[in-house]
Amino acid sequence: MQRILVVSVNWLGDAIMTTPAFRAVKEKFPLSLVSVMAPERVKDVFSGNPYIDEIIIFDEKKNHKSFLSKLHFVKQLRERKFDTVFLIHRSFTRALICFLAGIKTRIGYRRLKNTFVVNKMIDSPKNNIHKQDYYLNIFEKMGIAVYDKTPKVYVPQKMQEKYKTELSKIRSKHAYLVGINPSANWLLKRWPQKNFAALCDKLTKELNCGIIFIGDKNDSPVINGVIAEMKNTPYNFCGKTNINELAALVENVDLFISNDSGPAHLAASLGINTLVLFGPTSSQLSAPRGRAVTILKKDIQCEIPCYSTDCRDNTCMKNITVEDAYLKAKEILKNV
Repeated sequence: MQRILVVSVNWLGDAIMTTPAFRAVKEKFPLSLVSVMAPERVKDVFSGNPYIDEIIIFDEKKNHKSFLSKLHFVKQLRERKFDTVFLIHRSFTRALICFLAGIKTRIGYRRLKNTFVVNKMIDSPKNNIHKQDYYLNIFEKMGIAVYDKTPKVYVPQKMQEKYKTELSKIRSKHAYLVGINPSANWLLKRWPQKNFAALCDKLTKELNCGIIFIGDKNDSPVINGVIAEMKNTPYNFCGKTNINELAALVENVDLFISNDSGPAHLAASLGINTLVLFGPTSSQLSAPRGRAVTILKKDIQCEIPCYSTDCRDNTCMKNITVEDAYLKAKEILKNV
């Protein structure tokens, strides 16, 4: 393996889970060129990574939506003369593109519709395993041992300095800084807004915490809803950061509290104390991995994971009380 392409997944948390693979590949093949093919929205997960030589943007919903644009992309890949591709993404389209680009060794999980485009088929694990282990298994089955599975996102130094300076003004007013992400990619994974509001007010009043809200512009309605129910004034960075900037910001908090979501994985990858509220999803299958991750969930009668999108009760999230979250947060902060 001399010229290696890794086809990434699309979501922030999932992309972060795959980052240990690049170090493992470089350690196994130190003289190889290692590139990653990823959509624009997760490219910052890989930027600055010393084990990645090149980021190739493939955005099927935007720049590569048309048939002609895909053909042009195939031509670009062919010119790079990759000899091996690891297809972490399950997409048939991406596998076909790599086939048409003349990549000789195409490695991915066994799927009926990929039979003619993937020539190194890996059998899926028989038991349910953590999503990160599922991704990394593709590499390990090809003899590439992943010794360190701790995800890592690299933050540019200038950005680190910028946010350290900016947040130092906020820090001077508070005993602790707490990052808050009340959003998630589907409604049932979200702790109630009124609970987040009450938790933030309690952290502010009892522990003199500076509350920092994060999120992209699509999260604004959720965050504004929480802020509207608060008695105290937080700091709102929603919609003001890309992934690199968000990482630089989160590096400065003492604790990050989040629903099961991409930002929780980002905070964990930075080694930040991360408290994650779990409901319908399984922490055993998708919890962020890092040295300082705490999971908060309640045992209920429902089977977890549960993907019943029409659930009206959302008991799994509602059963987590404000006091539950506050006591966990207090315990973590007292050890900072």
